[in-house]
Amino acid sequence: MRTDGFTLLEILVVLVLIGVLTSLISLSSVPDPRRAIAEEAQRLGLLLTMASEESRVRQQPISWEGDLHGYRFVTETGGERQLMNDDDLLHERSWQQPLTLLTITQDGQVAQTLLSPEAPPLRIPIAREWVQSRWKIEIADGNADVTVVFDENGIGHVASAPQQ
Repeated sequence: MRTDGFTLLEILVVLVLIGVLTSLISLSSVPDPRRAIAEEAQRLGLLLTMASEESRVRQQPISWEGDLHGYRFVTETGGERQLMNDDDLLHERSWQQPLTLLTITQDGQVAQTLLSPEAPPLRIPIAREWVQSRWKIEIADGNADVTVVFDENGIGHVASAPQQ
């Protein structure tokens, strides 16, 4: 003998399902702070590749400069340093969050490290040659650190995922 309506058990099951789905949605909407630095590293790797290709096309050396607040690509013409701000992609950029560490490693040895926001920027030339020396840039923002590798073919890519 069944009357119209729902049983208490059916209502409780629906309420539990609503609660579980709500908690899953709220958990997935919280941004992972490590994701921001991973995206920055991916962008940096692609821009380094672009700068390498641009250097070959222009037959003009391009350097990457970075500090804890941002980075830029520069050229030197007649001994005069010029930012590439006229370029749509290689213009000066700020990190999404200020970094706590910036390290450049060449040939397996740490070449330059930056820990202080007041320190002068690190600089590394991007060669015009088709075969280049390998180097790495490690960036950390307090939440995670990521390594971007610039290989001998002039291609930049993320070598390590964010780690705490």
